[in-house]
Amino acid sequence: MRFGKMLGLMSALLIALSAIACEDEVPTPPASAGDATARRSPPPSAGTASAPASSEAPGETTALAAEETSGEVTNGYRAEGKRDPFRSFHLKEVQEPVLELGPLADFDLAQLALVGVVWNTTNPRALVADPGGRSFVLSEGSQIGKNGGRVTRIQDDSILVQERFVDFEGKVTTKDVEMRIKKGQGG
Repeated sequence: MRFGKMLGLMSALLIALSAIACEDEVPTPPASAGDATARRSPPPSAGTASAPASSEAPGETTALAAEETSGEVTNGYRAEGKRDPFRSFHLKEVQEPVLELGPLADFDLAQLALVGVVWNTTNPRALVADPGGRSFVLSEGSQIGKNGGRVTRIQDDSILVQERFVDFEGKVTTKDVEMRIKKGQGG
């Protein structure tokens, strides 16, 4: 009999403890704007009738008053003056502008052929063909070749192209390449 009494007492105790634990998990209804003001500001003391005693800084009371009038209650986090946590730590490098190089920048100078030259004018021009047979008209200063070459001089049967190379140490060197009209082309 004694064991049955003990078992009944234990089960009653477990039921009481579970009921107490369940009461803590019941969600509380959201507070209205009037309740928020009652919770945030302490009641005025009898000795001070003009200014309410508050532990908040003057700047915070205006922000809290704005929250109360809008009806929203926030957690108080303000992002002003703080770093964006989703932005990279690495600074963005200034990128050089990308220049349109044109179709002749896809080929090496050895792949291009000088077809013709108009040279005895104030604005000399040269006709260059790519491996696919397409022709392009160049003048002095035109860009040509994979290595960023520029046409520096146009003569009666050749053009002079200056290419710039950057070695592994970062030194820039230039190389002058002469392209001639092939004699077998009727020249």
